[in-house]
Amino acid sequence: MTIQTYFGLDNDENSWLLVQRSEGTTVFLRRFKNTVDGLDELSKFIKSRCEKPRIYIKSTGCAALGLLKYLCGIPGIEVVFISQAGFKQYQTCLPKSIIRNSKATSFEAEILADCAERMI
Repeated sequence: MTIQTYFGLDNDENSWLLVQRSEGTTVFLRRFKNTVDGLDELSKFIKSRCEKPRIYIKSTGCAALGLLKYLCGIPGIEVVFISQAGFKQYQTCLPKSIIRNSKATSFEAEILADCAERMI
């Protein structure tokens, strides 16, 4: 049986922060530049991590849509865009320990990865 892997991606200062969640553990992986080469590298990186990734992205306009162009090349991918209102609503359902333990640099990406794991 293949382990399901979940990712949260957050746009931060012209780059994408990638957080992976697998088997209940969250790991901050790395930052990818929001350039053609950076997005191509991001897509390849996700492909190398699992067979059927589930990725949650906050709907941030054309930056998120540009990212989607590269992610579509990953077989078996599931990408979900979350609106700003939906993201805020989801945060109210989180245990307080998740919010307190998060690092400021990966906070939103971590929440998105957690959301990807919890949603059916």
